[in-house]
Amino acid sequence: MADLNRRDALKLFAATTVALSATTSLNAQQIAENKSIKSRILIIGAGLAGISLAARLRSELPNAKITLADKDEIFYYQPGFTLIAAGIYTTDDVVFQKSDYIPDGVEWIKQNVISLSPSTNIVRFQDGTNHSYDYLVLATGVEYDFETIQGLKNEDVLNDTNISSVYLLNSSIKTNELMQKLANKGGVGLFCENKTPMKCSGVNKKVMMLSEDRARLANNRDKVSINLYSGGAKTFSSSVYAKVMEQMFEQRDINYKLNHQIIAVDKARNTAIFEHTMKYKENGQNKIVTEQIEAKFDWLHVVPRQRAALMYKEAGLSVTNGDTDGNWISVNKETLQSTQFKNIFAIGDICGFPNGKTGASIRKMYPKLATNLINVIKGLEPSEKYDGYTACPLVTRYGKAVMVEFNWSKKPTPSMPCFSATRESYLNWFIKLNLFKPMVMQGMLRGLV
Repeated sequence: MADLNRRDALKLFAATTVALSATTSLNAQQIAENKSIKSRILIIGAGLAGISLAARLRSELPNAKITLADKDEIFYYQPGFTLIAAGIYTTDDVVFQKSDYIPDGVEWIKQNVISLSPSTNIVRFQDGTNHSYDYLVLATGVEYDFETIQGLKNEDVLNDTNISSVYLLNSSIKTNELMQKLANKGGVGLFCENKTPMKCSGVNKKVMMLSEDRARLANNRDKVSINLYSGGAKTFSSSVYAKVMEQMFEQRDINYKLNHQIIAVDKARNTAIFEHTMKYKENGQNKIVTEQIEAKFDWLHVVPRQRAALMYKEAGLSVTNGDTDGNWISVNKETLQSTQFKNIFAIGDICGFPNGKTGASIRKMYPKLATNLINVIKGLEPSEKYDGYTACPLVTRYGKAVMVEFNWSKKPTPSMPCFSATRESYLNWFIKLNLFKPMVMQGMLRGLV
């Protein structure tokens, strides 16, 4: 069966190469019509979303003034952080110079924006200078805050502790070390995630399942306790994939607890404290009761609280209700246009909806945003609609993965229906290791796919 999977994988690789080349041809007639557009377009953030969008806009609007604003000169291939934790990648596999990918003809201002005035179309940079625009795209990604967990400092996941997070590059290296230590010596691993939205919600589960498999490969599984603590009510937002995950957990003796939000860490006692939320009915009324519980650990893997930069809230661009109040940009979830300002759009992790916080989502977003932005410049309404597509090659063990794909419906939407949408396979592992990176680095960042 493994040989068959490898043959399928090679066929898929060839098919993907053809597909990539087929998508590089832009509509020449449309480009000609757009030559008269000379608008000033500012994109804040030069990550995957910002650079991909800039490349597409540069191709479609040859005479527009397109500017990227971002102080960071390093591009991180973030899907590779999990593979660093797995001991497969090194930092050389994920660290690149943005200068090699910023499109020709796009101005790059190497400063971060610190404030916005949407009513006057002006942003302010760190050095105090102002920059005006006609159209603005917000693509800065999320900020991490580990310190919402009492007793935990941001540096704790980097320093010499038994706490790590695969969301940071150096902590991914540390995660690999702690994973190996757990596999060799045994002990208790706690893997904690939040009830609030997070980028790539499968990341923590990947690390957890790789840890379980590494202990098994080390012939030490009986001495290792693997435990998932989730603040959410389900193991996955899609019920279909939640069922798949829970079946795997039970088969592999992985303990999981839902509605357990991590609220504190006692580093001296190697103890995590959780708020357990329980719902019940009393006299026909829905009630909630909470309790605090403690759990010991030898290794704690945490997902940081995530949100958009505070400057967006101060500019009146954020969501203003629910438990994400002030944390995310308020946009139309289909057109990606700001709900407050027609000349502002947002893309990627900072958008105020739960789907769309993966690189695969950005792949679907940026061409549609480009078209919608051009329509607005022309005085038209946005015509393209993002359908909520998100995807994650959910690594389940060394050599196996499940390709998680769904949209607003939360139902599986496989890109290749000929392959099972819920089965773990070597093929999905092959795609994760060999196809995703070139698609991102040579496809998306060039505005081609």
